[in-house]
Amino acid sequence: MIQKKKTAGFVVALVLTVMALPAWAGITASLENLVGQGSAINSSLDLFTFADQSCSDLRLINRDLENMTASIQTVTAGLTAPLTLNDEDLDALDSLSDMAKEMALNSVRMSMEIQDVEAVADLFEYRAALSAMLELSNDIGTMADRILEMADRILVMADNIGTMAQRILMTQQIQYANIALTQASLLTTQQNMVLLSDSISSIIYNMTLGLLVSDSNTLLAEMTILPITSENMAQGLEDLEMSTGLLAEGIADLSTWMSVSSQGASHYINGDTLTSLADLSNISTGLAFSLEIYAAQVSELAPLTDTVILSDATAAMLRLTADIGVMAGRIMEMMDKIIIMADNIGLMADNIVATQALQQTNIELTQSSLLTAQSVTVTVIKNMGL
Repeated sequence: MIQKKKTAGFVVALVLTVMALPAWAGITASLENLVGQGSAINSSLDLFTFADQSCSDLRLINRDLENMTASIQTVTAGLTAPLTLNDEDLDALDSLSDMAKEMALNSVRMSMEIQDVEAVADLFEYRAALSAMLELSNDIGTMADRILEMADRILVMADNIGTMAQRILMTQQIQYANIALTQASLLTTQQNMVLLSDSISSIIYNMTLGLLVSDSNTLLAEMTILPITSENMAQGLEDLEMSTGLLAEGIADLSTWMSVSSQGASHYINGDTLTSLADLSNISTGLAFSLEIYAAQVSELAPLTDTVILSDATAAMLRLTADIGVMAGRIMEMMDKIIIMADNIGLMADNIVATQALQQTNIELTQSSLLTAQSVTVTVIKNMGL
């Protein structure tokens, strides 16, 4: 009986100790560690040249990129609300975004250097260089998307948005400007690889892609017709958030399937696959634009809305922008993965380049709308003292 009392007392003391700790005490240190990882990778890329190093050296850099992406995902998964932001946290997010942009610019430089390799290297080494560069561009793009997702998740969980609003908006602008430049640079890298390029058919993905396109169109229709009022805004946005979450999960599952299936065989690209990916990209742009409109409506109705309803609605808006941002990033990643897996790049070059250009345009429009939606929502939170 005495032992049980001691155990109970220990549990109570432990609970009280945990309750006294900050909700997420390690975010600043975690972000600083990520900045350190990114800085080391950037230094390696700055020094890399095909004239002096081999593809195996480049694959080591790819491994470091994969490890950093995993670290980012670990930090994101460990975030716990409420989260109090400081200037150092936002500085670190700015630095990570800048580093992703610099990595992408390095990939463009390196893709141009392969033209010199073509003249002196044997066929095996040349094809290995093409493959390594495609892998590099995919890894940089994935890492950049995870940085943006982490930043969005941090914003969703922050409990001091009002006091940090101006600084948060500045960081958001930097994030979205850099992700646009990053994706544009990676597009250039991939197009260079396609132009330099001389299984499983991707048709196996087309049925799933078709279902995702159908579900995406249904969600877009719902978002287009949903009227926002001061009474229904919270419930309406939360319902849309549930539908968006299910769609995002389906897209993530397909992306994972592509990764797993590519480990055992190369792929032959089917034109319908590219068309479906382009359709998904177009729809994600429409979803983001709808959110931009919703944000404006919420802002207009804010003075007439109950504080509790408005608080729930703005929280749902921030989560929706994060989820749609994740979806847009996954769609871009699937396109990258299909290119890496393909053994008929040459035959499909024109179609690939056209789809990539459309993807790039749509990702920029999507990010612009999401940035506007987030900025308007953050301003509402600040002005209404939520």
